[in-house]
Amino acid sequence: MLLAASTQRTIGLVILAIVFIGGLVYIYFNIRSARDEIGSEIELAANRRPYMDDNELETKRLDLALGSSLVLLTITAITLPLYWLGEPGRHEGRDIDTDRIFTNRGEDIYVNGAQCVSCHGSEGSGGSVSTAITTEDGEFVAQVSWKAPALNTLLSRFTEDEVIHTLNFGRNGVMPAWGAGGGGPLTDQQLEEVVYYIRSIQIDGDAIAAEVDSGVRAGVEAKLRAESDADWAVELRDASDAKDATAWEVTLASRDVFGFDCVERAADSRCIADNDAAKALLEAETAHADALEAAVEAWLADVDAVRDSAYDAALAADASLDNEGNEEEWRFAALDLLSTPGAVEGQDLYLDYGEILFTNTAAAGTHSCARCHTYGWSFDATGPYSLELHGTDEPILDAYTQGGGYFGPNLRGGSTLEQFESATSHADFISKGQTIGATYGRGGSGGNGQMPGFGPNTDSSPVGPTIGNDDEFSYPATLTEAQIDAIVAFERNL
Repeated sequence: MLLAASTQRTIGLVILAIVFIGGLVYIYFNIRSARDEIGSEIELAANRRPYMDDNELETKRLDLALGSSLVLLTITAITLPLYWLGEPGRHEGRDIDTDRIFTNRGEDIYVNGAQCVSCHGSEGSGGSVSTAITTEDGEFVAQVSWKAPALNTLLSRFTEDEVIHTLNFGRNGVMPAWGAGGGGPLTDQQLEEVVYYIRSIQIDGDAIAAEVDSGVRAGVEAKLRAESDADWAVELRDASDAKDATAWEVTLASRDVFGFDCVERAADSRCIADNDAAKALLEAETAHADALEAAVEAWLADVDAVRDSAYDAALAADASLDNEGNEEEWRFAALDLLSTPGAVEGQDLYLDYGEILFTNTAAAGTHSCARCHTYGWSFDATGPYSLELHGTDEPILDAYTQGGGYFGPNLRGGSTLEQFESATSHADFISKGQTIGATYGRGGSGGNGQMPGFGPNTDSSPVGPTIGNDDEFSYPATLTEAQIDAIVAFERNL
């Protein structure tokens, strides 16, 4: 289409040049024919100027006029269809050029203007920002490192209208308002340009799945290391306890294990890379890596077995679920069992899997529910990451109350069951998320669009002109149906 647009533009320029040159030639000869006769009066009378006779007018002159008209008609007959054929290409070229220009401007705003990169990371990969935690009365509690979610999956979770709304008005008092509508510095067009850039950095479904899986495996590893009675797990715990006993400064030396960067702290006397306890823990990590990996695989296989048994039990209760076209009914019948206490053997294991998904740490917690529904989880309120920042040796929290509510509502004590009458409607809500101006659940709550959808997202009203003839964009799910079901079962048992 771009080639067609370029060709018709070239043809148009050639025709314009021919017409322009022809006009000049006509003017030249017209001036030449109007010269005064040599030796005549100063101004020759019009009735004394001889003209062509009929024989010449009706032959050569007529043929010339008709021939010129035929040439012009031929040019018109050829160029109009060519112009028409180039029209789609010209529109597509406009869209592509707009996309390129707006994307580049949006990247400049993201990196240099609003400096979104300082919180959300390079190309929206996720990051953190230092922020203050206060009491409800505004008293200072701590300066903590807040997890800023990845934006490279943002359009899988929110529509572009919802993104614009958040950019305009901020989010939960942590992300500031950037749009003029919320008192920020950016115009409506600049917000759209940021959306164009965000659109350009979205990762595909395979990359999302790998990201979520890495967080799940990290959660399973942490659980097995803390709870398994296998020899390798006992040795890892002993090594970890020995390391902790040497004082919390040693944590700074364990960059590879605990996420601190001792390279940036080379001048800090506490950052001792050859600490015996830290080295022993690292050696244990290396020695038992294969055993830990095998244990993770076995644990996840046991979770699959529990889910399969729920499907078998649902089918035993209703043989028609196995009929073609009843896949969704079968899924939700199994989910009802998995969500009902004691209905399926091994349910506790399945609920543990749901909690690991609920608290998934991958991509700065982008795919987790705890980020909004658990106080303190977004800034590591129980761990050493916040200790150094607020300058005490006591954590902000002794333990998290998972699902106890923070920015998102409390999910405990049966409140989820009261909001969603069935596991089916609950799973549907997690898949689709909130919509601005629309309520959800039995209580008619919501309407602010802040709850993301974790299923696939199709945006039928994207910002600005779309490329080609597309009038919508589709983005992959961040969680599979099986993962959403596990979260539903966990939340309905809080």
